[in-house]
Amino acid sequence: MSKDVIVLTGVKETLKALETFDKNAVKEFNKILNSELSSAKKEAQGLVKSEPPLSGWATQPARNPRSRGGAGWPAWDQSVIKAGITSTKAEGKVRRDYTTNAGALKNRSAAGVIYELAGRKNKTAGKNKFIDNLSREDSPFMPSRLIWHVVDKNRNKMSENIYNALEKAKSTLQRNLLMRRG
Repeated sequence: MSKDVIVLTGVKETLKALETFDKNAVKEFNKILNSELSSAKKEAQGLVKSEPPLSGWATQPARNPRSRGGAGWPAWDQSVIKAGITSTKAEGKVRRDYTTNAGALKNRSAAGVIYELAGRKNKTAGKNKFIDNLSREDSPFMPSRLIWHVVDKNRNKMSENIYNALEKAKSTLQRNLLMRRG
């Protein structure tokens, strides 16, 4: 996952104020945001393979999913993992400073989250066989294998498109405010 953070200020406020003047401008911004989220979601879903990434990863659900000792490990099911990759524009706490996001991709399936994030935080090379096997050289990518891989790869293009759409919305709002002021 990239540590670069793009901060766009005033998204919520701009769109709320603009809605009173020009609903089409708000729709245009949302259309661009939805388009970027949708294309990233489809690309991330395309990275999910039908076969599990590790030979021992079960493809059938556990008999007792809440048990310990590995019996509750989530099964690898391509359709469940793909369906678990969703886009959202719901507000929520993103960082400690209560910044909210304009849009986000989420991986809601347990197997998808494990595959996506295994080894990202705990880099114990040589000590954890599971992470070593997922991150071996013939593996398609290191941690951040689905959503974060797509976002990191397309970050500049996505950020530029959303930034330009927000700037266009801000200028439309400014123009309308100036016209109202006379």
